[in-house]
Amino acid sequence: MPHTVTLTLPEGVYENYQQKAQAINKPVKQVIEEVVCADQPSPPSVDDAPEYLHADLKALEKLSNEELRRLAESHLEPAKQRKLDRLAEKRDEGRLTAQERRELDELLQEGQRLMVIKAYAWVLLQWHGEHIPTYEEMCGIRPKE
Repeated sequence: MPHTVTLTLPEGVYENYQQKAQAINKPVKQVIEEVVCADQPSPPSVDDAPEYLHADLKALEKLSNEELRRLAESHLEPAKQRKLDRLAEKRDEGRLTAQERRELDELLQEGQRLMVIKAYAWVLLQWHGEHIPTYEEMCGIRPKE
């Protein structure tokens, strides 16, 4: 027999559930019930991410699982990655010009932004009940027999 429970949630917690409910087109009450009944963790929150990324991360909440997986598996463009590697090597050797230092900083910031977005995409996929590959699966490492 179901029981009715009245909860008072902090505004931020409620808003988090409300945003998730809107993103998956469900009533907020249903989302909270599913979390409580399934003993699932709360929906992921962007609150711990750098503030300049909040809008980008919240936009991910509206993506399909297929779109999230594509994003989670994405990489820095190969040309940018090669340039980043080359500039990092020059930095390590102490041969970086001021212009190259600025370019390296921009590429590092872009890489860090992508890393946070990818991580949040994986978290959302996991929250949606999708399989998240292990490190070994992602690297194509076969288990020892």
